[in-house]
Amino acid sequence: MPASSFSLSPKGPLDNMGGTVRESALSVALWLSWGAALGAVACAIALLTQQTELRNLRREVSQLQRSAAPSQKGEGSLWQSLGEQRPDVLEAWENGARWRRKRAVLTQKRKKRSSVLHLVPINVTSKEDSDVTEVTWQPALRRGRGLEAQGCVVRVWDTGVYLLYSQVLFHDVTFTMGQVVSREGQGRRETLFRCIRSMPSDPDRAYNSCYSAGVFHLHQGDTLSVVIPRAKAKLSLSPHGTFLGLVKL
Repeated sequence: MPASSFSLSPKGPLDNMGGTVRESALSVALWLSWGAALGAVACAIALLTQQTELRNLRREVSQLQRSAAPSQKGEGSLWQSLGEQRPDVLEAWENGARWRRKRAVLTQKRKKRSSVLHLVPINVTSKEDSDVTEVTWQPALRRGRGLEAQGCVVRVWDTGVYLLYSQVLFHDVTFTMGQVVSREGQGRRETLFRCIRSMPSDPDRAYNSCYSAGVFHLHQGDTLSVVIPRAKAKLSLSPHGTFLGLVKL
């Protein structure tokens, strides 16, 4: 009896499945290749568009430069013709420019030369033999080298016109109080200004300030002092109540 041979592996369905998988893979590969090709074409189109816009922009800039050059030449020729026709106008403009430059230079020099000194009290000295009270000062603000505080006096190193101001805050029951600002120099002594205030008799209310200011021409070597013409005068040493200052104008 002849032996019959048989196979355990199925044939029809598995062969069909393998063909379907190969077709799907081929379709995916085709789609990917088409997508890459389309992307490359899009990039090339964008690059060409940018190059075209760049060339157009350069051409417009060149046209603007060429159109601006004759305008500048025209303005120069117009100013030259105006100077030839109206030399007085050109001369007036040049004089004005020269004066403005000179004023700017003078302003800078004036700023460099200006001196400022603001003083506040640190102590008082009573002299009973001369019946006066003197104030010792220290700088609270200083600019420049034209003024210097030296104890009870201020020394002037630069000759010029100065704004001088002084204030003293008194706390005294004496019926009148005040200060005298004087200058000593060139062999003489003179009073620049004096200030007098009436004082209340009540010790709790006996506060009053005396302020004076003026403009004076001071010379190199002059000394300025503030004196209260009364011994043992009671005054405030606070910087906002008693002070002395000079500003060179």
